[in-house]
Amino acid sequence: MNLVDALRTLPESGRSLVIAEAQRPDLSIRLTQAPALCETLTTDARDLESVLRAQLGKDAANVTVRSCASGEPQRRIQAVIRLRDQTLDIRTGRTTPDPPVLTFQFVGALLFLCVALAAMSAWAVWRVIWPLRRLSEQADAFGRSIAISPIEEEGPLEIRRVARAFNLMQERVTRSLQGRTRMLAAISHDLRTPLTRMRLQLDTSSTDIARGKLLRDVRLMQAMVSSALAFLSGGSDQEQREWLDLGALLSTVCDEFEERGAAISYEGPEQIRFFCRPNAITRALTNLVENGINFGSSVVITASTKGDRIEIDVADDGPGIPKDKLKDVLEPFVRLDPARSGRPGSVGLGLSIVKEIVEAHGGTLELIQRQPTGLVVRVTFRIESEEPVSPFEQICPK
Repeated sequence: MNLVDALRTLPESGRSLVIAEAQRPDLSIRLTQAPALCETLTTDARDLESVLRAQLGKDAANVTVRSCASGEPQRRIQAVIRLRDQTLDIRTGRTTPDPPVLTFQFVGALLFLCVALAAMSAWAVWRVIWPLRRLSEQADAFGRSIAISPIEEEGPLEIRRVARAFNLMQERVTRSLQGRTRMLAAISHDLRTPLTRMRLQLDTSSTDIARGKLLRDVRLMQAMVSSALAFLSGGSDQEQREWLDLGALLSTVCDEFEERGAAISYEGPEQIRFFCRPNAITRALTNLVENGINFGSSVVITASTKGDRIEIDVADDGPGIPKDKLKDVLEPFVRLDPARSGRPGSVGLGLSIVKEIVEAHGGTLELIQRQPTGLVVRVTFRIESEEPVSPFEQICPK
C-alpha cells in the first residue's frame, strides 16, 4: 500500500525508479495502460482482493485480483490497481506452500483410528454374540432335557433382559411340568381305590350288584377328574368377562348350600358390581364354601367394599391349618393329615384352583387362622370403574 501511495504522488518520470526498487524474485510489478486481466477467480485471489480493498479504503473499487492459468507458478496471482492515468499490474504467488496432503502424523493418526475402531467393533460384536450363543445353546439343551440350568445375565441391557426372561420361562415350564406330573400321579393313585372296589363288586356279585355303591364310586371318580380338568384349564380359560353382582351370587351360593342342610350365612351388601368371568368366580366361591362345610360345622361369608377393593371372607369353625402349613396348602395336590385327607374325591386341588382363578382376576388369596378355631379365607379384588375398552372399540366406537 506504501507503493501505491508513493506512485500516486510521483510524476511519471519518477515512477519507474520506484518500481525497479520494489521488484522481488516472487513479485513482478509494472505500470501499463491496458493490462491483460486474468479471468480465473480462486480462493487465494478472493482473499487477497479482500485484504487490498480493506487497506485502500475509498479506492477499493479500483482493485481487481485474479488467478492466471498460465505463467510461472510463483507469479500466478494478478493484482490490478487503477491509478489516475495508468494501471499497476502486480504478479505474485502464495506466500506459504500448500500443506502436504499426506503426512506421517496424519497417516499414523488415521491408522490408529482404524485399528481402534476395528478393535471396539470386534469387542462390541463379541459382547452381543457370545451371550446370544450361550442362550441358543441353553435353549437347545433345555428343549432336549427339560432341566433348569439358569444362564448368567450379562451383556447389554437387552441381552440381560432376554436372559432373565429365559430363566423365568425355564422355571415356569419346569414348574408346570412338575405340577402335571404330580397331578397324573395323584389321580392315578386315588383312582385305584374306587376302581378296585368296583372290580371286587363285579367279581364277587355276579347277579346282585350294589348299584348304589357303584354310582357312588362313579361320582367319586367323576369329581376327581373334574377337579383335575378344572385345574388344568384354570390359567387358560377363554370365558368372556362381563359385569356380575357379587352380592347376589354370594346370597345364591348360600341359599343352595342351605337347602342341602348346611349351616351357612351371608353378611354384606346386596349388590356388588364386579367385572369378571362369572363361571370361574362361581367355581372359586363354591370351592371355598365346600371346604368350609366339609371341615367345619358352620360357614359365615362376609363381603365388603373398601375404597377400590372388594374383600370377601369365608370363615369356618373347623380344625384350621397350622401356621407353618398355610402356604403349603395352596400348592397343587397338598392335603393335610389327618383332618383334611379323608374327604372322598379330594385330590388336593380345591385351593389351588381358587388361587389361579383369583390371580387371573388380579386379586389375592390369603389364609388366616380364626380364633379360637377355624380358618378364614380372604379374597381381595380390585374394583374396576368401568368395563375396559378394546383397541378396536377405541378406533371404531359404537
